[in-house]
Amino acid sequence: MAWQSFSRQQKQRTARYFTDHQSLTVTARKAIPEQDAFEAMIARAAMLTATPDVDKVVLSRLIDITTDVAVDSGALLERLVAQNPVSYNFHVPLADGGVLLGASPELLLRKEGERFSSLPLAGSARRQPDDVLDREAGNRLLASQKDRHEHELVTQAMKQILRDRSTELQLPSSPQLITTPTLWHLGTPFEGKANAGENALTLACLLHPTPALSGFPHQVAKKLIAELEPFDRELFGGIVGWCDAEGNGEWVVTIRCAKLAR
Repeated sequence: MAWQSFSRQQKQRTARYFTDHQSLTVTARKAIPEQDAFEAMIARAAMLTATPDVDKVVLSRLIDITTDVAVDSGALLERLVAQNPVSYNFHVPLADGGVLLGASPELLLRKEGERFSSLPLAGSARRQPDDVLDREAGNRLLASQKDRHEHELVTQAMKQILRDRSTELQLPSSPQLITTPTLWHLGTPFEGKANAGENALTLACLLHPTPALSGFPHQVAKKLIAELEPFDRELFGGIVGWCDAEGNGEWVVTIRCAKLAR
């Protein structure tokens, strides 16, 4: 099965009721951490990855934005869908009255009947406005030993989990180029037949977080993230999706996202 046939099938599940765009003004913008602290955090992580204890650690940064009026989450989601028509677009009301919304490019796990599929992404490069330069950027990514190594960490970790819970596990020997409107990604499509009793949520939770979200080895990277990042990731880097009583479902990685406060 080609990745195109399973990676973007339900892209219009949300936002069908939202039609009006909203005009608003950003009144404040704050990065957490600020630039100097962020660079120091990255430098510390880079130094640690040069030791035998950790191969990769994935750090993140928050942007806190204040607007002059409350954001219409429906209108914002509609705009996300228009800008990212092949992403997994989500809009999730939260218990505190806020909303989690985003446009994730990454399918963690889809299960339909006994068949499952996944399209992990690791390794990325910016798209270019010129077609020739854009293709060159993609080819450089595909040839990058650094990015290929980081992608291999992800696929090997996932393969180790899935091979014990499935049969007929299939994946190509090398990654493919996957595009979003702004980025090239390295992606490897997985598919297989789940063992009896496995369900979409259980499999997704076993796979999550992949080394693309935390690092490798996971427990070492997790500890470093807690030490280096001056905030709680909360919902960022989690999973969002659905499952039913028959064990079917679809779960994507909660990235390219925002939490809207009341």
